[in-house]
Amino acid sequence: MKKIIAVFSLIALLAPQLAAAASFNPNYIISDNDLVDKNAMTVAQIQKFLNNRGGAVSGYKQPDPWGTTRSAAEIIYNASQFYTISPKYLIVTIQKEQSLITDTTPTQYQYDWATGYGVCDSCLVTDPQVKQYKGFYNQVNWAAKRNRYYIDTAGQWNFKVGGTYLIDGQSVTIQNQATVNLYTYTPHLHGNENFWTLWTRWFTKQFPDGSLLQVQGTAGVYLIQNGLKRPFFSKTALISRFDPKYIILVSQTDIDAYADGQPIKYPNYSLLRSKQTGRIYLIDGNDKRYITSPQVFVDIGFNPEEVVVVEETDLNSYTAGMDLTQQSEYPTGVLLKSKLNGGIAYVQDGVRHPIMSKEILQNRFPNRVPVTVEQATIDAYPRGEPIKFNDGTLVTSPNANGIWVISNGLRRGISSKQAFDTLGYKWVNIIHTNDAALLDMHPAGDPISVTN
Repeated sequence: MKKIIAVFSLIALLAPQLAAAASFNPNYIISDNDLVDKNAMTVAQIQKFLNNRGGAVSGYKQPDPWGTTRSAAEIIYNASQFYTISPKYLIVTIQKEQSLITDTTPTQYQYDWATGYGVCDSCLVTDPQVKQYKGFYNQVNWAAKRNRYYIDTAGQWNFKVGGTYLIDGQSVTIQNQATVNLYTYTPHLHGNENFWTLWTRWFTKQFPDGSLLQVQGTAGVYLIQNGLKRPFFSKTALISRFDPKYIILVSQTDIDAYADGQPIKYPNYSLLRSKQTGRIYLIDGNDKRYITSPQVFVDIGFNPEEVVVVEETDLNSYTAGMDLTQQSEYPTGVLLKSKLNGGIAYVQDGVRHPIMSKEILQNRFPNRVPVTVEQATIDAYPRGEPIKFNDGTLVTSPNANGIWVISNGLRRGISSKQAFDTLGYKWVNIIHTNDAALLDMHPAGDPISVTN
């Protein structure tokens, strides 16, 4: 374990932003957990975050009411702990209101009214009723205290969960308490969209293609593919393609950062017949493979009872793959094991694909039993590309210099232990394989890092 942690630093730390087609949802801005997760950041993590953003507030200090000088990071952290409000929420509020997190030359006014608390559109900061909230310490603590009060007295305010309101000319149906808090604190769309934009940029996790995500406390699982989230409609649709142990638990906000993709309704190798055209297709990954005749259907050995009648629109979400004809051999694939040396190849559509390690065999075909044949039988098939690890798999090898996640057939280095833990990966899921199976077969892609 120590060796794995140590080699994280050998992977490049700079990574481009992962693609994710996100859009502001005024009905649901962040999750309730995102609002109240007081343990989201330690004092040290807050300080590091402020340092990395470059604003002068990173070095700001102020005495608390008891005369102890506190850093901005300590003030934010202590308020979050006392009122059970996320320090991330307070940080974004400070940036939304006064840009203090990034401003290198802020004015005293920005510090004095850091969270905008008590400053309404028609208020004067010189008003004695407003001046009591003046000062960075007061601003942070009053913002945290007020947001806790909104929660504890839910139902007593203008905005309520489930209610529909006209906000800046747009109809908004509020779906959770965190969104209630945001509109109660700032009753405008633009301000809350700014909040969401900052939150998404700084605190929403971005996962590589091939990741399996599940919102904590729910049953649904999503596949991240091409920057979209694709829901699985059934457990069989999931386990026919992936190992559920790779599911990562995330917040609703993390899921909402992705636009919707086509759902994955049917298990892999399902037989689907179009209600409109009568054509029967074999589902193979993202492809639909047309079975060209009833005789081909019979010769391959498909069972008519397994055919599912679907709408043509269900089939439109699949890419047209290679037709199945009389020449198609093993369209759903078969594992052939050599009597000579024990080597295993995966044969599909008349092409053999070498399997370079037992780890790949277990990863891709955990429940398949190889058929033992003569080596000459295997050699009779033309050689294709070797089988790679499944997308979403965590892999390392003796000379890999770190831990990699497979995404679109590429190996993407995880830049640090922090990135590994922040993205919810599990140490027990790391596969140890040989260098050829990882380094030689999977080209290097962009490294994965997280904002800190």
